[in-house]
Amino acid sequence: MMNLTATHGRPKQLQSLMCCVMALLLSACQQTQIVFTPTEPPSLASFEIPYPLDNHLPESGVIIPATDPMFSDEVHTELDLPYQLHRLASVQSTHDLNSNSLSSNSLSTHALSSNSLSTHALSSNSLSTHALSSNSLSNRVSLAAISPQAPFNNPDILQIALQEKARALAISLAEPCLETFSIRVSLHSINLSLTCPDDVNHIYGLLVQFWQPNTFIDATTAPVDVDNIRRQLKLNKHLNAFSGAEIDKVWREKLLGPEHPYNKVLNNDELFDSLNLNQLQQIQQQAAMQAQWHLFLPNMQAKNAEFDLQASIKLWPLLTTSFPKPSQQADKLETTTPKQTKKIFLIDAPGSVQTQVRLGYRIDHSINHAIGHTVDSELGDISETSQLSSQEVALSCRSLSALMGRSFSGRLYYDLREKRGLTYGIYGQCANAPLSSSIKFYGSTAIEHTGAFVVGILDHLALVKTQSASQGEINALKTYLIGEDLLSQDNSIQRENQYLQQLATGLTQVDVQLLNAELQALTPKRLQQLANGAFSGEPLIILRGDIDRIIPDLTSKLPEWQLERVKVD
Repeated sequence: MMNLTATHGRPKQLQSLMCCVMALLLSACQQTQIVFTPTEPPSLASFEIPYPLDNHLPESGVIIPATDPMFSDEVHTELDLPYQLHRLASVQSTHDLNSNSLSSNSLSTHALSSNSLSTHALSSNSLSTHALSSNSLSNRVSLAAISPQAPFNNPDILQIALQEKARALAISLAEPCLETFSIRVSLHSINLSLTCPDDVNHIYGLLVQFWQPNTFIDATTAPVDVDNIRRQLKLNKHLNAFSGAEIDKVWREKLLGPEHPYNKVLNNDELFDSLNLNQLQQIQQQAAMQAQWHLFLPNMQAKNAEFDLQASIKLWPLLTTSFPKPSQQADKLETTTPKQTKKIFLIDAPGSVQTQVRLGYRIDHSINHAIGHTVDSELGDISETSQLSSQEVALSCRSLSALMGRSFSGRLYYDLREKRGLTYGIYGQCANAPLSSSIKFYGSTAIEHTGAFVVGILDHLALVKTQSASQGEINALKTYLIGEDLLSQDNSIQRENQYLQQLATGLTQVDVQLLNAELQALTPKRLQQLANGAFSGEPLIILRGDIDRIIPDLTSKLPEWQLERVKVD
């Protein structure tokens, strides 16, 4: 009887065991509820020197950046040169050339970022990463087209086309120099350069081929595959959507408005689909007629640096009159700047495990200095509108973006990563362009940190307007900014890019020296004044993430902000 009872009970035990297993499996399939991170007050780093080091460390003197000009201008009044000729002010060192080799990106990387406002930020690509070596015999020649008053039309298309032309020429001519071809395109500048041991006259002759009036339509000399250009343009668009770079396109549209010139000259989807060689040639010729030309040559002490001016004029492209010259007046028309309100724009990325964040302000040459009563009385408490000069815009843009977002030593990085662990990194970007300037803070955070991350940034932007920075933090900021400038002087490519940036924005070398002097004299009170001017009004906020999962958190932590979904084309 005992055996029979035991045998009879086994099916019930197995049944109970199966039920337990099924319950476990079902519970494992259920989605774990996200626990969102609470907000915390902003936290600042201490820049005070601890005892006993305060009396033993040497006092740092005033950092004076180089005042010598980056390039010397050669003037030949007896000749009508189609370009402004510049010579590198000093001979490049081996260290300089080694640094240059690290600053180039291969064409195999899809680095085009046509959504940036920066005048130097579309991309910097070269046909070969080993092109710039430590060979001191190499000469670098650059031919730059500058358009300060108006942006170039379709620079994103022209960049891909010129890269394709470089490949075709390298194959057709079997010219080793063309393997070092480098192109840097922005909204206001197109800079082509070659670096090789050849004579500068030969290098110049290769560069002017890219601007000949038949360089794309003449099929007998290095024909260009326009189908491949169209494919690359479409591929870049898909890659931006896949990588999340589309958020920067939305940023520019919401910051400036759809009718702003910067939004009208990029991402011409219709032209991407129908592009032919004649249209490509027209884009190139319009850019050529619109441009102011600058030719950069190595120092006269370099080998093979003797330049034949008469021969260069004969080789200069004859601009055709068959294409209409672009009108720059249309680009100068007043556009309606979108007024930012308490609205957060959301780009849906279902299933995303993180949220991309873009937050910042547009800084115009006319901004509203609204200083509230909570600010120190020395700063004033009357709201007024004042006209900012290009130098003041550059000072505000550069100092505030660095104060808040200069990587490890910036306020946002210290608090939101080091102290609270809400992100792997958050950074500031100053985009100082001729037709608009802006400060943008960008980073990514986990889904559960979305609300706390955004609130953390907003709290710091409010804090910098109401509480003066310590003198220690100001000193650290000065050291960073002036040190950054000194490092750029050590690299000929960075010096050239910086010079072109100055030409595009209208800053002279004297203006740059005055800007550095103002940075040296920066005080906590002055920085607070800059913050109240640049960070007046509501910031533009754009998020890209899983909307359905982050909306409850945003609604809870930012109840006064309106949420709006944005569809990206």
